[in-house]
Amino acid sequence: MDRIPLTPQSRELGDELRHLRKKFAKGAEFAAQLGWDPSKVSNIERGKVRPTEKDLAQYLTACGRDLDCIDEFFDRYRNAFAPYYAQRAHNFSTIMFAEREATAIMGYSKATLPDLLRTEDYATHVLQQRGATPEQIRLALESLRERQRILRSPIRPDCVFYVSERTLTAHLGDDRATMDQLELLKQLSWALRIVPDDNDIPTSTGFVVYERDKFPTTVVVECDLADVFIHDDAAISRCRTVLATLSDVALSNAESRDLLSRSLADKYAAVIKAAAS
Repeated sequence: MDRIPLTPQSRELGDELRHLRKKFAKGAEFAAQLGWDPSKVSNIERGKVRPTEKDLAQYLTACGRDLDCIDEFFDRYRNAFAPYYAQRAHNFSTIMFAEREATAIMGYSKATLPDLLRTEDYATHVLQQRGATPEQIRLALESLRERQRILRSPIRPDCVFYVSERTLTAHLGDDRATMDQLELLKQLSWALRIVPDDNDIPTSTGFVVYERDKFPTTVVVECDLADVFIHDDAAISRCRTVLATLSDVALSNAESRDLLSRSLADKYAAVIKAAAS
């Protein structure tokens, strides 16, 4: 086994192994069955070491997995440590591992609002546009409720989300959904900095950087078909450079809140005027 830089994927897969093993035995009993030291089982399940394929095969066989299941797990485990790792959209469990361990979360959103700042109506609208099924939307909303707890935690990570001004005026469906989203953004303005439309931003792609004290930094780029997890030092450095540029040109948190208040007031006035006409 090799000690490795932990990634959200290795943590998630280790946790998957732990849940699978718990159906059969406690850690010490399971280790004795395999002839391993208990620390070896613990380190694999925490994603702290990269087991050999032989070790994984022993582990999964002891859990009653067949050859097809073992091969499928091998494929995912190999990819978990790659500098670039693409994962299908609508799978939020890996991102949740990144968020739980983050000491700072920083991102830039150009086309849509960041996941953590979305109302359920907004999230549903985005997912429908991307062709998500009703079941995928249901699971995504369940995940969103769980993930947003991190913003209410007394030990939450430092957060700053840079959002393009034009994103605030994106069509969300009905007026109520739009106003609810603006209200939520006001409440979370401590984590929001709006980038005025007249600024030239040196990236066409939104991304989120997860800084972790004990583990390597992870960058996630959300695409329509997949989420790309990045652990490449050069790409991470580029994202940090973009964030530094955004910090120079974006409105402050207080200025962003004021802009949201004006946008919300304008929206209410437009709704009242339309109702009266």
